[in-house]
Amino acid sequence: MLYLFFGSLWYVLLPLLNAFLATFITAGFLGFMDWKISVVSSNFIALLLILTISLTVHLLVKINEIKKEKNLRNAIVEGYGQMFAPCFFAALTTAVAFLSLTFGELKPVIEFGKMMAFGISIAFILTFTFLPCAIYLVSKIKTKDYLSLHKITSWILDFSNNNKIIIGSSFITIFIIFSYGVSKLEVENRFIDYFDKETEIYQGMYEIDSKLGGTATLDIIISEPTESDIPEKSKMQNIATNVAVIANDFSFDDLFEDDLFEDMTSDASGYWWNTYSLKTLEDIHDYLDSIPEIGKVLSVASGIKLAREINDGENLNDLELALLRSVLPEDIRETLLYSYINKDDSVVRISTRVNESSANLNRNELLEKINYDLQNEFNLKPDQYEITGLAVLYNNMLQSLFQSQIGSLLIVFAVISIMLLLIFKSFKVMVIGLIPNIFVASSVMGLLGLLKIPLDIMTITVAAISVGMAVDNTIHYIYRYKKEFKKTNSVEQALENAHTTTGRAIFYTATTIAAGFCILSLSNFFPTVLFGLFTSLAMALAFITSLTVLPNLLVKYKVFQ
Repeated sequence: MLYLFFGSLWYVLLPLLNAFLATFITAGFLGFMDWKISVVSSNFIALLLILTISLTVHLLVKINEIKKEKNLRNAIVEGYGQMFAPCFFAALTTAVAFLSLTFGELKPVIEFGKMMAFGISIAFILTFTFLPCAIYLVSKIKTKDYLSLHKITSWILDFSNNNKIIIGSSFITIFIIFSYGVSKLEVENRFIDYFDKETEIYQGMYEIDSKLGGTATLDIIISEPTESDIPEKSKMQNIATNVAVIANDFSFDDLFEDDLFEDMTSDASGYWWNTYSLKTLEDIHDYLDSIPEIGKVLSVASGIKLAREINDGENLNDLELALLRSVLPEDIRETLLYSYINKDDSVVRISTRVNESSANLNRNELLEKINYDLQNEFNLKPDQYEITGLAVLYNNMLQSLFQSQIGSLLIVFAVISIMLLLIFKSFKVMVIGLIPNIFVASSVMGLLGLLKIPLDIMTITVAAISVGMAVDNTIHYIYRYKKEFKKTNSVEQALENAHTTTGRAIFYTATTIAAGFCILSLSNFFPTVLFGLFTSLAMALAFITSLTVLPNLLVKYKVFQ
């Protein structure tokens, strides 16, 4: 794409080299600071690539524009001088917006904000130090727009001027529709949906779910109730079981053993090891086993059921329960029994696995249902049990990530507002500059909601990319429009000059990056496919709003006049 725009191999290699150096230095800094790459920050390379190429293309377009009238050295000097301020403000605003993520509560999000702010700073420094020097050293650069693509921005300007009402009403309608879509966003997804059905990973996970009882662990740890909450029947059963244990331990043969005075109550049972409490545990076990999204369920009740089968279907009484545990070899007790009940019988563990291939899997709803039923159907107190495991951790991460993202976006918009106000010293410009940013972010997120595509570790970062690109385009365009209007004192001429210069750079940047990210759609990993497609969409929307809605608003409200 860069070659089509500039017609020079050097103008392809230099932006890529600049982006590579920025990424390389940033990655080295992350290693030096021992900042770990997490699921949140895993896309920092893609983000940094986008922002670096954006800065680079803006400078190259300006130098190329001036070079038509002056020699290369003067073109570099003048281009440097004219583009330093808008690029600095764009980079500063984006960096401050990412730094605002440090106000969140999630450590991965905080570190992501820090590393992106550092990366943008490096990208800006390299663009205005390494890049001009490299262009000068390669002095003989001839450029050519093979397809006359620069005319597209002029056509967009004519269309925008002649169809203001259509454009305005269309964007308002689209904004309302996508705002509704934002309310439909969800973060639930299945691991197995990340992969194509033909991949070995998908088939392996499906095999584990269908034949081995599930993938993600989900454990329920239940403690004995407080003394006042223990049913009287359970207390009586405990006494009966303990008497049976002592009676079983005592025999005349023991009188002649060395351990005559051993503690006879060493095997005495606690709350859970009696017929009454085990019946409650078995009911919970069966309830979990009846949930379609739950696969294999293991607990002490599994062993009791096996013992019942051996006992011809008859329930074990308290004496038989005592005998059952006492006859088990110590190593089997440790590996089997005590994996699901502690030694004083005060805590039991029910181990389950979640079927990731279940079509109706919704982790958050599943956990809420289990919580509700444990308290209302089985009368467990909230502080008496704990639900844990990989399924819970993953659900909590997604829920926290979603809430943090919404909060962070609000902070980002607040910071961008302040930066626009400081840069242009106009409340009117601040409000107008926010409109493209809000539109792009809400459109991308709203489309995800309307298409019922759940947010995940990849797609949730698209909003940050949308805002980052939209604010860059906004600052570049408003800055150039202001400069051209002061020079010509003509709205029409200022718009034309801004579209044919800054507008061209915005078009080149958006097209190049969108085309590059569309390649990700070839991946077998669906989050990567969605990330590529929606990032491309965000780039296209940022470009369109910057060259249609933004100029119309600047003219309508007589900004800088």
